[in-house]
Amino acid sequence: MTEPKNTDQLVLSYELLQLLEWLIENEAESLKKIIKRALSKGLNKKLKTQETINTANIQTSVIDFLELLEILLFESNHEVNVSDVIRKNLMPAIDHIDITSFNAATVESSAAIASTKKEKNPSENAEELLFKELLKRWKPKKKLTH
Repeated sequence: MTEPKNTDQLVLSYELLQLLEWLIENEAESLKKIIKRALSKGLNKKLKTQETINTANIQTSVIDFLELLEILLFESNHEVNVSDVIRKNLMPAIDHIDITSFNAATVESSAAIASTKKEKNPSENAEELLFKELLKRWKPKKKLTH
């Protein structure tokens, strides 16, 4: 009599594998901070109790974690794509900005904030939001004398 084959398989998307690889290569310190925070908020106590491990619960936890990562990756990718589209739509307005009055970092951060606000309020005018953000950050270099 042959034993039945284990057909339980974990399938990871290419995108999720790329995310995991990127996190390992580029965000090890951030991951370490998350782990330290988990340890300080109760994980440390749980690790010391040496509870018996329920294999089904661990498998479910791993699958839930990977599914969450995949969902967050999809949502974040969508948000970045939307921001990129809005920024591209802002390019004509950005081209009209006097570069002697604003440095590139100020323009970029203002465009990012305007994009975020536009995502939250689609009825808002993106150019108007951009110009408002620029005015908030504007630091005139010369004082006008009357």
